[in-house]
Amino acid sequence: MIKFMMVAIALVASFSVQANDKSQLVSQFVEAFNLRDPELMGKMVTKEALWFDVTRAGINNQTTTRDELVKSMKEYFSDSNRAHSRVIKSIDTGDFVSTVEQVSWQKEGKWVSKCSIGVYLFEEQRIAAVWYYKAHQCDDPQ
Repeated sequence: MIKFMMVAIALVASFSVQANDKSQLVSQFVEAFNLRDPELMGKMVTKEALWFDVTRAGINNQTTTRDELVKSMKEYFSDSNRAHSRVIKSIDTGDFVSTVEQVSWQKEGKWVSKCSIGVYLFEEQRIAAVWYYKAHQCDDPQ
């Protein structure tokens, strides 16, 4: 428990120091997901936080505000699934960071993983919108 609290404190401290580094903020956002901490995730997004799932069939709007994002993550984390995500690659360009993220979870007692492409839009050094594309097999199993 102490280790968990130390990691959470370090994340909050590093968030305020390195908020101008967009790729670093995306990594911290993903780590807050791994810590199952929707409140910390909420601190990294704008008030009007948009979250979209993108599939071949279209775009699904998941959230339009920070409060909706926090609520949605609380509901997601209430499940016993212990999904873990990590950024494999990221590219910064202007107000955007594009990522390849790998999510791993247990299925029938075995660890499985998928990758997804994410695109993060920044405003005022916070995440303003995220588009997550349909999960796919990772190119290089990690």
